[in-house]
Order: sequence, then C-alpha cells, then structure tokens
Amino acid sequence: MKEPFEITCPCCQGILTVDPVSAKVVKHSTPPSRLATFDLAEEVAKLQQSNETSDQRFSDALAGHRRHQAALSSRFDDLFAKAKEKADEPPPTRDIDL
Repeated sequence: MKEPFEITCPCCQGILTVDPVSAKVVKHSTPPSRLATFDLAEEVAKLQQSNETSDQRFSDALAGHRRHQAALSSRFDDLFAKAKEKADEPPPTRDIDL
C-alpha cells in the first residue's frame, strides 16, 4: 500500500496530506500565522509617519491656496483700478447689440 504524501498549498501555504489510493485530502495543516510577526511599535511609527506626511501635504495645499488667492486679489485690484480710470467711457459694443 502506498504512503500518503504531503503537498504545500500554493494559495495559503498550508500543508495537505493526500492519500494516493483514494486521491482525497486526508489531513490539512494550517499555515504559520502571519500575525506572529506583528510589531506594534513599527506600526505606530508608520502611522505617525503617515500622519506627518498628510499634515505636510495639507500645509502645502493651504499655502498654494493662499498664494492663488493673493494672485487673484492682485489681478482684481489691477483690473478694478483700470475700470475706474475708464469709468467715463461707454461700454464697448458687442456684436449682438448691432
């Protein structure tokens, strides 16, 4: 009689014991736990790094928004000053008005 043989599962890395005569799985051993290598201090450090990165991105976006607002305000002030200078001129005629 043939002895059962073991195969490693390619999906879960578990060990399957197969009976060659009946071609059925006789025994299944679970793979080693991945949680055993979990390091809480390392995960906390990753979380803090992620938090610092997101804070930096937010402050960069806020500074960009403020620069954009300042540029728009400056352009508005320039165009408003030009409009005040030309206040006595009639508005330009549009094609639809003809």
